[in-house]
Amino acid sequence: MREAVHMGHGCRASSKGDAMDQIIWVLVPAYNPDEERLEALTTALRSENLPMIIIDDGCGEAYRPLFERLERLGAMVVRHAVNLGKGRALKTGINALLAQHNDFFGVITADADGQHSARDILRVRSALLEQPDSLIIGARRFTGNVPFKSRAGNAVTRVVYRYVSGIRCRDTQSGLRAIPARALPSMLYISGERYEYEMNMLLQLRELSLQLREIEIETLYFNNNQGSHFRPLHDAARIYSVILRFALSSILSFCVDYSAYLLLLFACSLSPVFAYGIARSLSSLLNFAINREVVFGKRGGKWAVFRYYALVAVQMLAGMGLVNAISNALSFSPGWVKVPVDLLLFFGSYILQRDFVFGSK
Repeated sequence: MREAVHMGHGCRASSKGDAMDQIIWVLVPAYNPDEERLEALTTALRSENLPMIIIDDGCGEAYRPLFERLERLGAMVVRHAVNLGKGRALKTGINALLAQHNDFFGVITADADGQHSARDILRVRSALLEQPDSLIIGARRFTGNVPFKSRAGNAVTRVVYRYVSGIRCRDTQSGLRAIPARALPSMLYISGERYEYEMNMLLQLRELSLQLREIEIETLYFNNNQGSHFRPLHDAARIYSVILRFALSSILSFCVDYSAYLLLLFACSLSPVFAYGIARSLSSLLNFAINREVVFGKRGGKWAVFRYYALVAVQMLAGMGLVNAISNALSFSPGWVKVPVDLLLFFGSYILQRDFVFGSK
């Protein structure tokens, strides 16, 4: 799809005294925005001589006068003919900058719904200049009069993201982010067309060799956040896709493992220790292939398979020992004891595969 690009006046201007290579653009994706708030934000940022690029994400003819006013204020406007989603809008804006400019320091992404003040955007800008190898996030505290959807959604996502990535992030859903210019080409390859794109960005921090830094910003909501286009159920499924894929891989491998275990235990009359070891060896082949290709994105290099089987050996010994000890101590059937033992090992296995087997620098 071809994109019509409209240049406003003064887009290349920088704050007084800044070097040209310290120009930081503000990128705002907009879909049916509150006109007054978006215009006020644009006015405030342009008064600070910050260059802006605004993505009209298929808002239609009704919003054309708004975007024309924003152009007159000095913003660069890129238009989608139809709504393509926040992730696609962010990538469209990044692509437009990379195609037309090569002398800027980075990009700040901000939302069009008024949640990010000009003051906080300037603070994020200063943080990026001080820490150019970091992704800077404007993190909200979620205290006071915060809509339940936003408070609960962020609390759950924060825990899941820490487990999935091993990185602590207080506000995974914040749209206020500062990205150094060197990382922008890679941002175009990150998957996701809607809200999942921002989570996928966080999941790629290690591959991008970026540190995560957070600075506290105001928590602003208007009309109980009714202007947000975030869809909790639909978009949550996309955001949690990594852990869901790992869980499905583990479930499939568990089915193979448990079926083989029961067959060897009861049909072949093998001891629980030998049945466990043989079954786990068979299921591990399937599990490694799925995790490497589907879950962790072919990370880990040529030594991943050796690290994986070292982990399998440790888990097998731990699993066999626990199954034997618990079944003997409680006089339970080993077939029943294996289920909770493997569930316990599942959570530890993900962390070890994430950081040890398929980890990147």
